[in-house]
Amino acid sequence: MNKIVLARYLESVDWIVDIPNDFEVYIYNKGDVITSPTVVKRATRIIPRPNAGRESETYLYHMMTEVQDNSDFTVYAQADPFTHSPDFLDLVSIWRHWDDLQPLSWCWKDDSEVPPTYLLREYQSRLDGRLRIRPERFSLHSWSPVEFYDKGAVQTGLTYRELHPDLPDGGNMAAHFLNLAGLPHISEKAAAHSLGIFAYGALFAARNELIKEVPEIAMKQLYKASMAHPCYGYVLERMWLHFFGCDFELPRFLPALPEDILNDGWQAPKTATYGR
Repeated sequence: MNKIVLARYLESVDWIVDIPNDFEVYIYNKGDVITSPTVVKRATRIIPRPNAGRESETYLYHMMTEVQDNSDFTVYAQADPFTHSPDFLDLVSIWRHWDDLQPLSWCWKDDSEVPPTYLLREYQSRLDGRLRIRPERFSLHSWSPVEFYDKGAVQTGLTYRELHPDLPDGGNMAAHFLNLAGLPHISEKAAAHSLGIFAYGALFAARNELIKEVPEIAMKQLYKASMAHPCYGYVLERMWLHFFGCDFELPRFLPALPEDILNDGWQAPKTATYGR
């Protein structure tokens, strides 16, 4: 059966009563005890966890202990998903139309201008009434979004470089992190590209079979990262979709054209006469 995994600290989770019955609800609780009778009744499980590692620790713990190798969906979300996804419940209700790997967020926070309001308005004007989803493209080298300047993202990149002085200036941070995580095959793909794609607030859904394809040793390495420096939590936020098969974009080197195309027609004369 489909599941929703919620990483909860002090947020109210009364809203879970509106989650469609197609989903079991797992609440990983890092805050005060949940006593609401309606929440306790609707939740499939409420699992106490130490307040460490933010949502990354929650997701990875669930992936390593609960996920079965099947085609069911698991949604991963913070306990207040509406900050990042105003249409969250409506999106969950149409899960049969999802891609196997489905981003579910729209923005970071409306009042923070991340992304800028004008940019969100421009995107929404092209949705023609469809539900709001907007994955963000970002540089694998600077960690900054492509379409605007995000000071916090740039600072994450600077902090990562301070933690890893072996990474050359301008080096591909995603490829470096993925290699440390024991995912060399994904690291190689990142190294060959310039852009990644992420969902704000680490809000996404994936079929369980995609999650089970990640080697156990890599999951353990990622878990260690989630419990280490806070910077890694922001790195993980941008990497989730790529762990489970999302392609990188903007190849750094385009493939060479075949010789038959290079040698077919449009050849310059032996004696150039251009400009005469």
